Amino acid sequence: MDIKAVKGVIRAAAAADDTVIMEGAHGLGKSAICKQVRDEDDYHMETLFLSHQEVGDLIGTPHTIMDGDVAVTTWSVPIWLQRMYKAAKQGKKCMLFLDELNRAPLDVRQSAMELVLERQIHEHILPTVDGQRTVVIAAINPADEYQVDELDPALMDRFCHVTVEVDAPVWLEWARETGVNQVVRDFIMEHPDRLHWSPADGGVGATPRSWTKLGDYINNIKTIPEEIVFEIMRGKVGSELASQFHSFLRNYVDVVKMADIEKIVKDNRSKFDKIEDLAALITDKVKKQEAIQKSELAQQLKDKYTKKGDMFTLLAYLYGLEIEICVAFLKGFRKDDPEGYKKLVDADTKANEKNLFKRIVQAADRKD
Repeated sequence: MDIKAVKGVIRAAAAADDTVIMEGAHGLGKSAICKQVRDEDDYHMETLFLSHQEVGDLIGTPHTIMDGDVAVTTWSVPIWLQRMYKAAKQGKKCMLFLDELNRAPLDVRQSAMELVLERQIHEHILPTVDGQRTVVIAAINPADEYQVDELDPALMDRFCHVTVEVDAPVWLEWARETGVNQVVRDFIMEHPDRLHWSPADGGVGATPRSWTKLGDYINNIKTIPEEIVFEIMRGKVGSELASQFHSFLRNYVDVVKMADIEKIVKDNRSKFDKIEDLAALITDKVKKQEAIQKSELAQQLKDKYTKKGDMFTLLAYLYGLEIEICVAFLKGFRKDDPEGYKKLVDADTKANEKNLFKRIVQAADRKD
């Protein structure tokens, strides 16, 4: 399952009062997807890195109080739970993310399981807001790839278990929405297999997380001394990928970008009566690009020109694409943004008697 689809699982589990466990390699965005649900659905979220915790961090520290004439032991409220109580009093639903569950010491893992099974830890009960109990999500790394403990099958049965996999198009969509550096995105467009990659010698490799952070460095590259730029790249994605990315960055002017498509349209729009003739220039420009690059450019143009309300540049670009890529893009566009899709149909009707969509229908008929 790609990381974006996990959001739907988390929301369904919240409605079903179930718990979710995500299994996947490091750096895929497991914690980031929880934060997205937090922000989009207005949760208060607490994250516990269980491999760094002691039992007292989860359950609080014991102390003695008097119950009449009897001395009894109780536990202080841990600070993370106190923050949840405060949020719940303000009407905020709560989410608890238990990261690195299968890296935790055994006693911590056993304590954490009470949170999973009972939504409480000793006498401390996780908050319920408007009838919804705290959403509990856990994350683990695959046992065959990491030094982790196997979780008991009976324990795993308590979760809705999802396996998270690398998906370059989904990451590119997320990266575009969140503003990850354009050069990094274009590199992954050209080399999607490098998004999550490990060298044969077991050294430093690359993950979606490390590419995202490398993009932050590239955003500020003018302030970084030139002699350490490569060292930073090597520190984030390893020597082999650093060499590839460094070369890509030096030659970035040769990469087809959204500005290149915009320039073709601006310089040649008035020269042609037919949009197909203008699109032929675009076809020639992107002919060496891979399908994932062409699709990503379509997404970038869609995001920009749907907001502007002028669909001609996107339309001309779509006329220049192979029919299969165009169809896949339009299916997603219609599903995600019906109003924007209608504007595109209207633009095609006005500019070219709806010939783009007629071409797609004809292609579908030929396939049938």
